[in-house]
Amino acid sequence: MTLLDAEPRTLLSAITEIALIETGSRSAREHWQQIQLRNLVKHVTERSAFWRSRIGSRKASDVDLAALPILTRQDLRTQVVSEGPLLRSADGFTTKAHSTSGSSGVPVQFFVSDFNGNYNGIRSCAQFFMDGLDLSLNRTRIRTTNSPVRGGIDTHKDKTWIGSLATLFKPGISKWIEHFTLTKGDTRKLIRELEQDDIGYLVCAPRIIDAIGTSVDLRFLKTAKTAMWIPLSEHVNPKLTEKFASLSIPVRANYSSEEVGMIGNECSKFSGHYHVTSSNVIIEVVDRRFEIEGLKLGKVLVTHLHSYATPFIRYDLGDFALLSDKCPCGHDGPTIYNLQGRESRLVKHRDGRLTPFVILSKDLTPLVNFTEYRMRQTAFGRIVVEFGGRSELQPEEIAAVSAFLKERTGPEFDFEIKSCPEIDWGKSLKRPGFRCEI
Repeated sequence: MTLLDAEPRTLLSAITEIALIETGSRSAREHWQQIQLRNLVKHVTERSAFWRSRIGSRKASDVDLAALPILTRQDLRTQVVSEGPLLRSADGFTTKAHSTSGSSGVPVQFFVSDFNGNYNGIRSCAQFFMDGLDLSLNRTRIRTTNSPVRGGIDTHKDKTWIGSLATLFKPGISKWIEHFTLTKGDTRKLIRELEQDDIGYLVCAPRIIDAIGTSVDLRFLKTAKTAMWIPLSEHVNPKLTEKFASLSIPVRANYSSEEVGMIGNECSKFSGHYHVTSSNVIIEVVDRRFEIEGLKLGKVLVTHLHSYATPFIRYDLGDFALLSDKCPCGHDGPTIYNLQGRESRLVKHRDGRLTPFVILSKDLTPLVNFTEYRMRQTAFGRIVVEFGGRSELQPEEIAAVSAFLKERTGPEFDFEIKSCPEIDWGKSLKRPGFRCEI
């Protein structure tokens, strides 16, 4: 007996399988992961001289993941340049070149298959099922483009954001709002656009919320019927989390990377704890010697179980965290916590310490008028601050900004404060407020 059309039946089946892997029996999950790892290792040893040299004489069935060498970004570049994609047309998958945003330095080039894109879409939808969320609410996605947008912002809508499942469930609309930069005028246009429809699930980078908060009180988001904020791409300042809590708007971040997709989803009960996306990755945390805010954190290594085009096995993401076998909420699966993000987002001190450096636009707007800003640590004890939309800065503005930042960092740092009509972000769609370049 067939009750469903083929397309929604296939999608619903895939969502069910993901949920079973990630929330079901630990022993079944770990067995499944070992089979996937064995298949991946067998594939790379057959197709890649680079990987054969790393794995050695070990059989795919005998590989101990922890015994393999760590894959650095330079290692990755070497493999990609020398061998290209490890999937062939005869394998039945289409591959294409992809890269990281470059927000943390030089972009990393690699290859992905059409399977990776399909999985990422299904996995994103699966989270709403696993969290028991209402599919009839709208989803509003705000994103940055890499070229100017006529009129400041551009909007388009789709009838649904749940694809073929809209034949089974009442769907909310999918609304996309795109922008290049957010001047005060553009921010006002964005706010007016957000007022046109119920927001529902708001998906955007924290700096978008930061920009909105400089123009209106964030209570506006509650009035506009925001059911949840799903932040992307950047660290969420605890002050923003507290503000959303005061508005009774849940914040549900995810932990992902351009290279491997979804890595973890934030626990609904314990903020800052991320349930590892076990249907996609195996996570290790090694070398716990990095002191960040008084904690000894380790490097996050990711093994992407579906990385057949460009393999990611024990890949060093450049992030720091701790790892537990289970979450305090009772979730019986690996959980990442005390996640500090990329090393490039941390201030480096001469004594070896690493500290987060998160400044919000609303912290700076009382001191100086600007359209956008960027801070870069270029040397020990030196941070360059750029303010966009300004041809020059007044001495009193420079003094006020410098005094404010020294309060945050201490006397160790000097600040070079510059004006520029427009900040050169390159091709990166991510525009972090701070980046360490040493």
